[in-house]
Formats: sequence, C-alpha cells, structure tokens
Amino acid sequence: MVTRDVSNLLETIADRVWLKDTNGIYLTCNTAFAEHLGATPAQIMGTADAQWVGAALAQEFLKADRTVIATGQALIIEGPMPSPAHQDAAIFEVIKTPMRGADGHITGVLSMGRNIQARKDTEARLRDATEQLELALLGADLGRWDHDLSIEKGYYLDERSCAMLGRDALESTHGRAWGHLIHPDDLPGTLEAMRAHLSGAVPAYEAEYRARHTSGHWVWMGNRGKVVQFNQNGQPLRMVGTLMDISKRKQVEGELLATQSELQSTLRAIEHLAFHDTLTGLPNRRMLSDRLETALAASHRNSTYGALLFLDLDKFKDLNDTYGHDVGDLMLQEVAQRLLQCIRAVDTVARLGGDEFVVLIQNLTVDHGDAKLHAATVGQKILASLNGLYQLKGVEHNITPSIGATLFLGRAMVAAELLKQADMAMYEAKAQGRNTLCFFQERGL
Repeated sequence: MVTRDVSNLLETIADRVWLKDTNGIYLTCNTAFAEHLGATPAQIMGTADAQWVGAALAQEFLKADRTVIATGQALIIEGPMPSPAHQDAAIFEVIKTPMRGADGHITGVLSMGRNIQARKDTEARLRDATEQLELALLGADLGRWDHDLSIEKGYYLDERSCAMLGRDALESTHGRAWGHLIHPDDLPGTLEAMRAHLSGAVPAYEAEYRARHTSGHWVWMGNRGKVVQFNQNGQPLRMVGTLMDISKRKQVEGELLATQSELQSTLRAIEHLAFHDTLTGLPNRRMLSDRLETALAASHRNSTYGALLFLDLDKFKDLNDTYGHDVGDLMLQEVAQRLLQCIRAVDTVARLGGDEFVVLIQNLTVDHGDAKLHAATVGQKILASLNGLYQLKGVEHNITPSIGATLFLGRAMVAAELLKQADMAMYEAKAQGRNTLCFFQERGL
C-alpha cells in the first residue's frame, strides 16, 4: 500500500524524480524519469546506473550521491541528463537530497531533475540586456529624482520616473513630500534606509519598495541615491538618485520561492510515505526496523532490557468478509489509536500490514523479572483496551488480539530473529484459544 501511494504521488510531479539507496540501487522513480531512460519504473527499480548509462557516467553519478551521503546536505547540479534513449541537450537542475531514517541515519538519496533550459535562456537574455544597459548607462534615461531636504515638498521625479508610475510628464515639475507614494507596509524599512544614509552610517541610500501607480496597482521600484550637498554645519541639504522598475524581477523571485516551497512540501510528503503506514499513520515495517536497531544499540549501551510485542487481530478476516473492507479499515484505525494510548512516548507502535501490529518497548530495567513484568503489564493493558466495544458506522463490533512477546538485551539477537520469536509466541497465544498473551520460550524450557 505504501509503495502504491508513493508511486501515485511521484506521478503527480512533472519533474523527473528517482530514489536510490546508499549503494546506488534504484528503489523507485516516476514515469517521467523512466521514459527519460527509455524504460518503465518497474524495469528500473532494483538496477544501478551502469545498466543504463555505462560505467563512466555511473561512476560520476555515484560520486555525486556519495557526496550527499557524506555531507548530509542537499546537492544541486546543473547540466544535461544523458540518456541511452535520446539525445537531449537541454539543461536540467538536479537536486539531490539525503533521505533519513527515524534515527537520523541516511538511508538513500532522493533526486529531482527539472528542465531549466527556458530559464537558462531567459537568464542569458537578461545578462545580455544587463550588459547592454551597463554600456548605455551614460546616455540612458533611467528614472531620476532630486530631493531638496530643506523643504517638506522638495521631492521631484523626472519624466521617466513619472512614466513608470503612469503619471503625466508635467508632474515632473511638481514637488511632493518624500515617501507619499510608498506602500504603507514598505515605508518603515525605506525610512530606516534613508535615515541610515543621512546619519552617515552607510555611504548610499538603497531601498526596494512598492509605489502607487495611477491605475491603482503597486509597482516594485529599486531606489538608489546619496547626499550631494551639505550646509556649512555638515547637515545634508540635497539628495539625488535613480529609480528602476523591478516588478518583473520580484515576480520571478516570488515564483522561485513558491517552487521551492512546493518542492519542500513534496519531499516531506514522500519521506512520510516512505516510513509510515498510509491507513493508520503508524510507522511501517521500514521505520520499525530502524527503531528496533536503535533500541538494540541503546539496550547494549545501557545494559537494560527491551521487549517486542507482536499482535494479530483474531478473526479479522471474518469482519472484513461480513461488513466490508471499509469497516475493516475503520477497525484498524481505531486499534491503532488504542495501541498508542497504551504505551509511553519512548515506545513505538508499528503496523506491519494487514491486521498485524508490533509494539516496541524500550528502556526497561536491568532485571529480567522486572522487565518481563513490565512487558506483561503493557500486554494486559492492550488486551483490555482492544476488548472494548467498537462503534463503526453506527454498528457495535468486537475484536480481540493474540499477542506474542519476547525480551531482548543488547545485541545478542538480530532484529529479524526478535520479530520471528515474537511471531512464534503470538501463534502460541492463538493455539491457547486467542485473546491472550504468551511470551516466547526456547524449546525444551
């Protein structure tokens, strides 16, 4: 279920998205990326780059992934994306982001490739235009202003500045109060920049603000100037400066910020889907594995016991068959919430799939008997909670769990073996009539 939801999410993204583990093996990708390689997502999963682009390029890609893993930071690369299926010279921006497990360890590298050829073309045109503008500055008619600081209405805009704001050229002869066209939200920052220059704290006045156009909308302006005349006491008397309409630049900046926010939201959603069960919101098998490894390490470090409880809902298939999967899903969600109410914040409830749940209990005592008593108490609490009535779509239902438990201390047992022990104990609970708790015991004991 998690894989399908991740796949559906990836397919909503127009950019090329792929996820590899720390060894460079593809875990998943969207169709846009697969088509780039002339394949399907299913054909790509489980393979490495060398199969698609050759050993030389694969080594370069692996080097970039290892840089992300080593630094723990995102890496942005610009350039073409070679493909055995076509010759595409377009420039792509590839963002490689480390994927982390619940314990903070990096589990893979998520990459997203976006075609930025149009943006690059635009940037090139902007650079050309900027260079031409710099060459033409001596004769260019940029917006200019002149400010007589000795009078209240001593701020004059030239004809070009008036045109930027949709005003008649004749208004260039009219003095006005400084700042009266500035957006109220931008006025405090602009005033602070002006005061900083007038006080001598900065060599020039620079500000960006919105100014009122005669049509009623706001125009982003870039304003630069400096004092050019002082009185005999050193007080500023006159300032001159230039105005530039920067609305388009502000629009592009806003679009880039929106894109960045969208990307971050997408990455967070992908990461959540990778480590959580979509039906219940609980950690899935992958996250449970990470947390169990962390718990084993902590148990070894502190010499304290931990416990693993494996739960299976008795006769859950009958409920599904009788009332439908909608009611079954509601039951699983309610069971998940009740399990969460039975544990501490440090413990973990995970759903392995179907009607199987696992409870990981950490940081118990150094004494085996006390640890077993604690685990048994939690198990009995779960039994009591799950035995309560369930109101699902206006109908009362019952469900009981069979629970298998096992204790662990340090790294004497690997995670997979602990799950196996707890699973065996759960089947013993079923054999004893269900709705009970059994601890794993070695044969012959």
